[in-house]
Amino acid sequence: MEVVSFDYINKVIQGDIFEVIKQIKSNSVDLVIVDPPYGINYKEWDKIDNFVEFSESWINECFRVLKETGSFYSFMDWSNVAEFKLLLDKYGIIRNWITWERTKGRGSKNNFKSMKEEILYYTKSNKFTWNEQMMLKKHVLPYVSNGLPRGWFTDENGIRCRWVGLGNVWHYTVPFWTSKEYVAHPSQKPLLMYERIILSSSNEGDIIFEPFCGSAPACKTAKKFRRNFIGVELDKKWVDLFYIPSIDEKIDVTLFE
Repeated sequence: MEVVSFDYINKVIQGDIFEVIKQIKSNSVDLVIVDPPYGINYKEWDKIDNFVEFSESWINECFRVLKETGSFYSFMDWSNVAEFKLLLDKYGIIRNWITWERTKGRGSKNNFKSMKEEILYYTKSNKFTWNEQMMLKKHVLPYVSNGLPRGWFTDENGIRCRWVGLGNVWHYTVPFWTSKEYVAHPSQKPLLMYERIILSSSNEGDIIFEPFCGSAPACKTAKKFRRNFIGVELDKKWVDLFYIPSIDEKIDVTLFE
């Protein structure tokens, strides 16, 4: 088999994910973030004859290249998430089931409008990277100790707030045509959501792998926060929209066999 050049580190590769991933060394990637075809026939590229067989074929390879200390996140639609979770349970340990409230949903004339997508978070073992992220939250029922606030404060608007760990219900708007990050990809996800994942489950210098990368949000975010990355996308249109990394960027030549 032809060996993938180390020049692909910190680049988006145009190619078939099933061919490219076979050439990546086992146990070499720190974090996998996947936004795969959902198999819901929403667009032509999303039509899959056998969702379970198709999904397991790439899940198996993603966990092969993932380090024992690595983490795995994948988006999925509510209609297939039950079958999808059963597949992932065969390869990793579930850490959380995150729900993304899309804000802008998919319309339906004969059903409730779909306003959410699922994000399944797994690790390969019980030893993994976790950097707690905090958020400011309105404190509805504030505690008091000796007449003083306990764990909360009043902000400049007079609202009682406290710092808490991130929850597993996320609220983000789908990128739209007036936003700077918008590139008109049909399944584009907000970059802020990828920041949350990458900062929580990786460290500087780690390798982020993004198969089916489309507009490459994980790769873009990885570069911003000094992580290395590999993206794979079949459609040349989206690969051509991605920038070319500078020549002095860190290269890890041990990634490929």
